[in-house]
Amino acid sequence: MKQHFRIGVIVAILWTANCGLSWARVGMPDVRTVTAWGESRLTEDPSADRELAIAQAQRNALEQIVGVYVSSSTLVRNFQVVEDNIYTKAAGFLNAYDMIQEKRGKSHRVQIRAQVSLVPVTDILKNSGLLRKWRVGVLISSSRHELDKLLRYYSQPRLMAVVDSVETRIGQAVSNAGFKLVDPRHLQKLRKAADPSSVVDAEIGRGMDLLVTGTVSFATASMGAAIHQAACQIHGKVLRTDTGEIIYQGNVGNTLDGITLLVDPDLAEKYMNSYGNGQMADGTPDLRAYGSGVAGAVDKATQLAAAMAADVMVSQIMRIPAATRSTIVLEVYGSEFDDLVVLEDQLQKMQGVASVHIEGFGEGAKTIEVEYAGKTMTLAKTLNKSDALKRLGFKIKGVTQNKIVLKK
Repeated sequence: MKQHFRIGVIVAILWTANCGLSWARVGMPDVRTVTAWGESRLTEDPSADRELAIAQAQRNALEQIVGVYVSSSTLVRNFQVVEDNIYTKAAGFLNAYDMIQEKRGKSHRVQIRAQVSLVPVTDILKNSGLLRKWRVGVLISSSRHELDKLLRYYSQPRLMAVVDSVETRIGQAVSNAGFKLVDPRHLQKLRKAADPSSVVDAEIGRGMDLLVTGTVSFATASMGAAIHQAACQIHGKVLRTDTGEIIYQGNVGNTLDGITLLVDPDLAEKYMNSYGNGQMADGTPDLRAYGSGVAGAVDKATQLAAAMAADVMVSQIMRIPAATRSTIVLEVYGSEFDDLVVLEDQLQKMQGVASVHIEGFGEGAKTIEVEYAGKTMTLAKTLNKSDALKRLGFKIKGVTQNKIVLKK
């Protein structure tokens, strides 16, 4: 059955003192709770034995978290990187832990319930290139509705460029984080179909795992003379295109009052001097945006909102679990492009297959990447029984840990 999901991608121009929307905030957790056992051999120092068992339990708890984000085959190849940067510092990633059980018999054993902070763990995995390479489309689309007032101060092309800059900034952040950015041209059908009342067929989203989308709203106020103040908010979502699941939903940006923060204080402090006005008297980051004329104020507010939204979106994508599936490469010899398309369609229908992408077509071997919830050998056996494979004249000539070789 085809999956469908609703998306709204318009620009709402709100000339009010507060342009926030009442959205329920949805997001990936910052902390995950796991239970783990630890064990140490007995010595004449029970206190030291206990500490060693706890340290082992902390490492085991952290290994569970890393295992959620990195496939076992990737961990084998990059074990030393993870060992040096994460496992040896296990206690530093735990916010807190509770002792559940403690036994001293042939060895000293403890069981703990630990709260593991995901943000530093996923940041290290990202910097090490070990996170899943999500294929991400970014679509912040514009509408010609309700633009009359802003068009007093902007030309229509300039206003569209301001909104498009939000999309560009988020796309750059996604790419810089090591994820795969979908070519904007791939999203043209989706962009044309974008309407708050539309139901978008998931087939349009084929070739991407996640869609970053949302609405942009502005508010302005005159401060006298030529000085104006502006607020820009991005009401963003991160959607899984295969299920329509909302991974993240929330408002990011600034407000006219300068007191209400729509982002974490740490993120506000990061940008308060570059796009904002430093700190208020009580130490609160001042994210108010001023400019000479409405256009200048809106430009500054948009840059601030786009920068913060880019950070938030990337942070959310980094925390999406990905290790339940692995990427298997099909190396295909002797095929025409039509053969690959048929093979791609057949793979999409197989149980356990989450996504299929033709990655390369040229001289020699052609490659298809398959995201699969299972072992490579299991997929190879399923392929071997496929009538479509036999009709195309392919035979399996080799199977390694993450690769299947097909030849005619």
